[in-house]
Amino acid sequence: MNTSTLLRIGVACALLLHPVCRLTAQDIPPPQNKPALLQELDKIASGSDALTQKRRAEAISRLQTGSSSGSAAVELYVSAMENTKYRDNHQDFIDWRQKKQNELHHTSFQNAAQLQLRYILLGLQRSTQKTALMQVPEFLEYLNSLASLHFLEEGFTPTRTQKGARGAVQAPSPPSDKVIPEALSLIRQPATKSSVVEWLQIDDLLPGKDFESSAGNFEGILEKNVKTPLRGTNDTRLPGAWDFQITTEAAVANAANSQQQTETFRNERLPELIFGKLKDTAAIGQPNRALTEMMTLIRTYPSNSSVDVWITTARGLLTNRPAAPTPAATPQPATTNAPATPATETPSATPSAPSTNSPVAP
Repeated sequence: MNTSTLLRIGVACALLLHPVCRLTAQDIPPPQNKPALLQELDKIASGSDALTQKRRAEAISRLQTGSSSGSAAVELYVSAMENTKYRDNHQDFIDWRQKKQNELHHTSFQNAAQLQLRYILLGLQRSTQKTALMQVPEFLEYLNSLASLHFLEEGFTPTRTQKGARGAVQAPSPPSDKVIPEALSLIRQPATKSSVVEWLQIDDLLPGKDFESSAGNFEGILEKNVKTPLRGTNDTRLPGAWDFQITTEAAVANAANSQQQTETFRNERLPELIFGKLKDTAAIGQPNRALTEMMTLIRTYPSNSSVDVWITTARGLLTNRPAAPTPAATPQPATTNAPATPATETPSATPSAPSTNSPVAP
């Protein structure tokens, strides 16, 4: 292609682009029908909201049915797997389901599937009418179930295989009261990665604030879904949330039947939790109570690696009185359709240290 040809092409392109550039450099007159356009936008927005509410209602209905029992939860989980991971290969799905029969029928896996659906359901039920603060009792009840069904303990570890009656090598079946690895994997995955959420296409309906992503993260749920909303209103139930955590974690330490684990909790984890409770106690407007219990903490654990931080905090409480908090709103009691679980007993791993008797109903 010679120079003259290239020049002609360049001129032609310039002529073509010139009117476009001239048009985009100038605005057009304002619309004459602004009220009509605003009304149209309102109508479209209203239709979009209605569609979202319909999707939410349908998903809630599906999850309420699925979370009614462990077997129903697994059935919904299997259907979701068939329509997501194995959507394009039915034979692979048949093979997977056959291979996983024992795991799918194990009590702990059914519990995990049911708990995960309960957790996702709570997320879908969050709204301007049912705020994070109003859901605090429901999440405490959920956490109590998570603990009582052994999901805070170490999972079952298979021992070496044994020979069966016909000489075949067999792995011993896990006890029904132990949590198998597959159940732990399911309950700990982010809710947005759940096959049920993917199948129903509801990840955008789950809360982005004050909501822990994993249904099996006890500490994360307690922090984001319970303590954070309580802190936002200086709610006097906040110290009780810490007491619930202390009692639950102590019970887990005791259940391990390990003196080392019990000692580690008593000497390291427990003081850390008590200090966190006392900081929140002062923040919600109870500095005198916090100071009294802080002094007990310091006297009980004078050689703890964090004692300097505690002393600094205690000095601050003595010399810098915190401002009076804003009155806490009284939340309305929330209910849940999940089956009740037995309350966790106060374990012996908690020594005589600062008081942990603030009531929180699980």
